[in-house]
Amino acid sequence: MAAAMEEKMSENVANQLDTLHSNLKLVMEQLKEGEARRQVQEDFTLPVFWERLGATFKILSHEATKMCLMFSKPPVPSEEESRSLIEGVEKSILAMISAFYSLPKEQGLTLRKSVHLSVMSVVEELQDLVNHIIKSVGKGSSAQLLSTGSVWECCEDFSQLPKDNKEAVLLIIRNTAGLVQDALQEIEEARDNDAGITAQDRLEFPEDPDNSEQAWTESDKVLMAPCLGLVKAAKACLKKVSGAVKSGGKCDMVERIAQLDDMADLVNQISPHVDDTVLSLYPPMDHSAVRAHALALSGVLKNVLDMAKCSHFTTETDSSWLQFLQNAVDHNVDKVRDLTQDHNSS
Repeated sequence: MAAAMEEKMSENVANQLDTLHSNLKLVMEQLKEGEARRQVQEDFTLPVFWERLGATFKILSHEATKMCLMFSKPPVPSEEESRSLIEGVEKSILAMISAFYSLPKEQGLTLRKSVHLSVMSVVEELQDLVNHIIKSVGKGSSAQLLSTGSVWECCEDFSQLPKDNKEAVLLIIRNTAGLVQDALQEIEEARDNDAGITAQDRLEFPEDPDNSEQAWTESDKVLMAPCLGLVKAAKACLKKVSGAVKSGGKCDMVERIAQLDDMADLVNQISPHVDDTVLSLYPPMDHSAVRAHALALSGVLKNVLDMAKCSHFTTETDSSWLQFLQNAVDHNVDKVRDLTQDHNSS
């Protein structure tokens, strides 16, 4: 009789956990879909928002720890204990979601996206933790412990979030600069290695088709130079724009916040176009494809420079580097056009 009651109790607790898992899944779906426009609080301030949201992250980390411990070894928590624990988790989640939605879009879409991703990560990791608990109710597992650690990590990452739209945009620029640098370094290393390896291979195995396909021709190398010049211009552009945003960017007006968002949108286009350009440079090189990607990259860079020129975070003193980079982009893309004129008309 006691065994039957214990089995029934475990089944009921499992049902409670299933319901929690389903509710977390629903929260994730709602977060992905976004929410209807809400009326901005007249007394909204970022410091109060961060304090409120940070408190929910701390509570969720604590609730995840309690849940992991209670389900780490027999006996299984009673229905009442489980219900109380789950209600605490659900209340914490709702408090976090409510705090997030209180952040007006007028504070910056880039900032809001950063917070949005952080909130989604916590919910996703918590959902994963509940899933592991369901699979081994009352017994615990290494996966359950690792999942709890992932929840902690997401909650701790909260302190690293950008605290206003300027910081959020600077983070976008910094991350993009890192990706551009990686792409540039890889192609330069491949180019440098080609001179010392493939030339010898072609001498020793002149009829090996792999060698001819994997090596650059002289015309390829000539075309590569201005393309790498464009990539270097992208790198320099990101560095100078970052400096301008850091020194002159402001979040004191909706229009200025929107300008920062516009710059982030343009910057987000740079890395994909750099990747396309760099990938097209690997042998066997298709000069038509290289031309198309180089032109697309130059267009994005010109848009970034034009946007920077018209923004609040640049001044007359920035005109020299803006013009210098514009000339660098024009020079390199003109060179690409000249070298590929036999493949495409201007």
